[in-house]
Formats: sequence, structure tokens, C-alpha cells
Amino acid sequence: MNKQDSVDLLHPSMLQIQYLMELEKVGKKRGSVTMIADICGVSHGPVSRFFKECMERGYLTEKYEFTAEGTHALLIYKKLLRDVKLYLKAMNIPEKEIPEKMRQLIENVDYDLLRNMIRNGRQTAEHIEKQDKSQEYARDSQHSREPNAYFIEKILEKGKFQVGIAVHQMSRNSETRISMAHQGFEHLALIRNNTRGSWLELTIREVNGRSRIDGTRMWGHISSLKYEKQGQLYEAVIKDGHLRIPLSACHFFRGRMGNVKGTVHITVACNIGNAHMPESTAVLTFWM
Repeated sequence: MNKQDSVDLLHPSMLQIQYLMELEKVGKKRGSVTMIADICGVSHGPVSRFFKECMERGYLTEKYEFTAEGTHALLIYKKLLRDVKLYLKAMNIPEKEIPEKMRQLIENVDYDLLRNMIRNGRQTAEHIEKQDKSQEYARDSQHSREPNAYFIEKILEKGKFQVGIAVHQMSRNSETRISMAHQGFEHLALIRNNTRGSWLELTIREVNGRSRIDGTRMWGHISSLKYEKQGQLYEAVIKDGHLRIPLSACHFFRGRMGNVKGTVHITVACNIGNAHMPESTAVLTFWM
């Protein structure tokens, strides 16, 4: 983080950031809170309460004017929104999924960590370009094992790296959509690369749904995950709510903007309520 960004920031929701952006447009005028509430599709109360919190933090005056701290904070929020959107586009996330993924990242991830993710993505792309390995990488990608070795040995440094993940259903007509299994994992994962090995580490989270029989709300969790490696299925060990997939089972490729993405075919099963859901096959994608 730059020294100029070292503001004591609130961590507002996407909607609350929109309140501030609309206030910047509307300006100080009679009925501005009601006007902003109408634009954002909410009642007067949530906007008024959030602006009061901004006053307590020193972002706004009692007349709904931005202070220097508030102006600077809004600049940071707008830059973060822009950078996250560009980051997701660079990861080739479908356009219709970007708003929800932006909301998840902006609202649930620490800002410093989010900046590091974006910066790591840029640095990875720049590193690949500097290496000028596009022809070699394309040739290697024809063989299942070589691109993995290239990625791990030539690009990935030792340590742990935050990555975004998504789980998509496989379909015969090549259309993709988010799998139910996507709900079963935290949408940020870790790549761990050290002398003991290299893994993609996923964190399991609670899945919820409703019974098709009586509409009862039920909760559950991923009970098993198998990953495909050279045509064979291997079961990942689940321990303390985490599981690991070796990077040697993953296939890596470079996006149009130089970013690195990885995929692995998985088969997952889930327990919800007293029911054990049948195994489903999906593609797990992760990106830096």
C-alpha cells in the first residue's frame, strides 16, 4: 500500500460505496439522501445511517460535504472497484459473473490482501512477458506434464499465493455454468509451493439449500473430492476443513493478457441434511 493510501478506511459494502459515489454526483442539496436512496433502490434509513457513520469517521460534514479524508477515501474505493473489475476481466471471468464476484471480493477480503492479489496477478503477467516464453510454453502445453513443470519451476516462486477459484459444471454442448459445488468452498484459495511439494489448498465451507420435498432449509458440506491426474482419479484428503490438490494434476495456460490460469477436473460429493448428494463432475479453475 502506498503511504498516500494509509487512511483509516471503513470497509463498506458495494452498495454503500455507491451511496458515496452518488453523493459525489448529487452534491449537497435538499433531499439528497432521499434522492440517493431512490437511485440505489433502497429506503432512506440505510443511506442515512451509513452517512452518519461516515460523519463519525470524518469523511463527511453534517451538511453531507466530503472532507479531505472522505474525498481521499472515495478515490481509494473507486480505484479498488476499477482494479478488481479489470483483474476479473483479465482472468476471463464471464461478464455476467463479474458484478457478484466483485461484491464478494470487495466486501469479504481485506483491502491490503486484495491489493496484493491484484498486484501478484500483474507481476505474474509481466514476468511471463519478460521471459518471452510464449512459443516454448505453447509447445510444452501439448504435453500434459511439461507445462506443469514449466509453471512450477520457471514461474512460481517458493511460498504461498492467494488465488481466486471457480467450479463449473461440465456439459456436452460446451456451455459452462457455476456448479453447486462452487458453494462448498471459500472462493479464495492458496497455492503452496515449497521443498515438500506444490499444492492448491482449498477451504471447505458450509453449503445450504432447500429440500425439494417440503422446502425445509438444510445445511451440509463437501464430503469428498477426487481429482483427475493422467486419466486416473485420486481422492484428496480432507483435514481440518481443508484439502489439497497437487499442482502436478493441474493444467496451466496463459490468458490473453498474460495471466496464468490453472484447471483440474474434479468429482465431488456433498452431504446436505440427512441426504448424501450423488457425485458430480466439474472443472475447478483458479487464477493468479
